[in-house]
Amino acid sequence: MASFCIEQKEELVAQMPKNSCCRRALLHGALAVRGEYAQNMVTLSLDNLCLAQAVRALVFEFFGKEAEFVRKKQGERTVSISFHSPAAERYLSEIVTTESMAPMPKCHACASYFLQGIFLACGRVSSPQKQYCLELLPRNREKALNTYLFEMGIEMKRSERAGQCVMYLKNSGAIEDFFAIAMMNATAFRMMNAKIESDIRNTANRVANCETNNIEKAVAASARQIAAIEDLESRGLLSSLPEELEKTARLRLEHRDLSLSQLAALSVPPITKPGLSHRLNKIVAIAGRLLTETV
Repeated sequence: MASFCIEQKEELVAQMPKNSCCRRALLHGALAVRGEYAQNMVTLSLDNLCLAQAVRALVFEFFGKEAEFVRKKQGERTVSISFHSPAAERYLSEIVTTESMAPMPKCHACASYFLQGIFLACGRVSSPQKQYCLELLPRNREKALNTYLFEMGIEMKRSERAGQCVMYLKNSGAIEDFFAIAMMNATAFRMMNAKIESDIRNTANRVANCETNNIEKAVAASARQIAAIEDLESRGLLSSLPEELEKTARLRLEHRDLSLSQLAALSVPPITKPGLSHRLNKIVAIAGRLLTETV
C-alpha cells in the first residue's frame, strides 16, 4: 500500500497543469532541489517509477531530450533519470552562482507549481493520522531554498540527519499553509480534516474519562456513606442522630443504587442534591466521631 506521502505526489503528477509555463515551473522546482550536473549529464532522483516517468515526460517536452533511467545502486530506493541539456545545466549553474533558484514566473500560478516541483522532488509528509511533519531534503541547495521559501511566507526549521540538511515543519497550521500556497488543496484539506477528527476524538475521550472518574467517585462516596450508616445501626447509634439525618441515612440504606439526584427526589420534604450530599457527609463525620467515642 502506498504511503500517504507517495499518494499526494502521485495525485500531483496525475493533475499536471494545462499551462505550459506552469508545467515548466514544476520541472524547474524539481531540478532546483534535486538536479545534479556531472560529466555532461543532468541527473534527477525521485521516489518511484511513476514520478520519474512524469518528470521524464516534462524533460522531453521542455528540453527536447530523452531522459534515460539510471541503474539503481544496491540498497537505493529512488529512481533516477539522466539526460544531457545545456539549458538545464545553465539553470543549475545559476542557482549555485546566484543562490536564487526561482525563475521568473510567467503567470500568477507558476510560483505555486514551482513549489509543487520542490515537494515532488525532495518533500516528505507524514500521515496526519500519525503525526504532523513536513520535511524538505534539498541536498546542497539549503540556502537558496530557504531564501525562496521565506519570500513565499514559509519559514521552516532546520536540522541534520546522517549529515544531510533537513528543513521541516511540525505545526499543522504551517503545513496546511505550505500546501495551500502550493495549490495542493486536496492535501491541505486532508490535513485539516485529520486535525478536526483528532480534536473530536480527544474531546470525546476527555468527556468519557471525566464521566468515568465522576462515576467512580460517586460509587466510592456511596460505599463510604453506606458503611458508616451500617456501622451506626449495628451499634444502635443510628436513632441518636438528628431526625433529618436519621431519615436521610435510612433512605440511603433503602436505595443503595440510586444517584444523589435520584435520592434527593425521593426525600420528604424535597431537598436539593447539594443539600443531600451535605447531610450524608455530615452523617459520615458524626459516625466517625461516635464510633471513636464508643471504643
